[in-house]
Amino acid sequence: MRFASKNALFLLTAVIFGLAWLRIPFSKPRSGFTPPIVHASRAESPLYADRLVSHETTPQVHAPTVAELSDGRLRAFWYGGTHEGTRDVAIYTSVYEPETREWGLEATVFDRRSTQTEVQRYVKMLGNPVAFRYADREIWLFYVSVSVGGWSGSAINLAVSQDDGQTWSPPRRLVTSPFLNLSTLVKGPALMLESGGVALPAYHEFIGVFGELLQLDTEGSVVGKTRLSRGASSLQPVILPRSTSHAMSLMRYAGAPPNRILAVRTADGGAHWTPPWKIDLPNPNAAVAGTRLDDGSLMVVFNDSEKDRGDLSLAVSSEDGETWRTIHRFEEDPSGSDEYSYPFLIRSSDGDYHLLYTWQRTHIKHVHFNHAWLEGTR
Repeated sequence: MRFASKNALFLLTAVIFGLAWLRIPFSKPRSGFTPPIVHASRAESPLYADRLVSHETTPQVHAPTVAELSDGRLRAFWYGGTHEGTRDVAIYTSVYEPETREWGLEATVFDRRSTQTEVQRYVKMLGNPVAFRYADREIWLFYVSVSVGGWSGSAINLAVSQDDGQTWSPPRRLVTSPFLNLSTLVKGPALMLESGGVALPAYHEFIGVFGELLQLDTEGSVVGKTRLSRGASSLQPVILPRSTSHAMSLMRYAGAPPNRILAVRTADGGAHWTPPWKIDLPNPNAAVAGTRLDDGSLMVVFNDSEKDRGDLSLAVSSEDGETWRTIHRFEEDPSGSDEYSYPFLIRSSDGDYHLLYTWQRTHIKHVHFNHAWLEGTR
């Protein structure tokens, strides 16, 4: 009985400590966001082009991400396999050559077995990757692995490349909670902090479903976190900074109707966030992507429907997210049977925009457009 009591006390202490750690804000002194880069205006003709990234190496692909390399090329990542959640799912990569506007053949970066060997724990399946260019030739690749259960049993792994993705360090499991260290996933782009560290949007899927923001130091270790939301209906945040202190986050909504994109704001560099509210754009429980334009306007890519992922659209807001206007449709299937989902959007150093998304689960698609095209559409 005494042994059982001691075990129960230890477990209770671990739970309390773990829950308390989940609530701590950014470590102090906290660091603000790096403000968005304002690109110099230049005379250019409208550019809009699309192409497929993947080459049918696997039956299904999903959840693309992309980072610009030191020489202006792009490197994309996604996961592919027989089906989402199967044991043969691996993380794949391909490189885009701006001069030829072609994507090269894909190659495997990490699979279940190699990840399992490096993190020294059983890995059941792999999931969402997020790529981030940290320094000149340094690319950080975050990706999800599951050891037990479904996505609620996830953890985040980090691998680093010092040569634009040619070779990689062994992946290591990020410690996002001292209690079990389970149920943290990634989807949205990471951001630089003024301190030189990284802000990594994440989300939790065990018991509650809510957004988080992890603070990583220059070595990629988690040194703090803050909640973006609470409850069981908000996930996959995308952070859109306006200044070092002010930012807006858009999130996927998984709650009761009406189905809309969720938004929160911060005015202190991400230490505290407002309660979520629904903006006037629909959301069928699907991921969104976004960025802030040079004039301060917001741009979001989303599934323009409350019920399915058959429409992928572009909307802008010149009022910092108070009102929105849809200006373009990348894909549209009135029947809703096709799927165009999980958009990931970056702006390259030349000022052009690059959107990658899942195209019917069979391919990854890339849309390349410039500021002139966007202004003409607006």
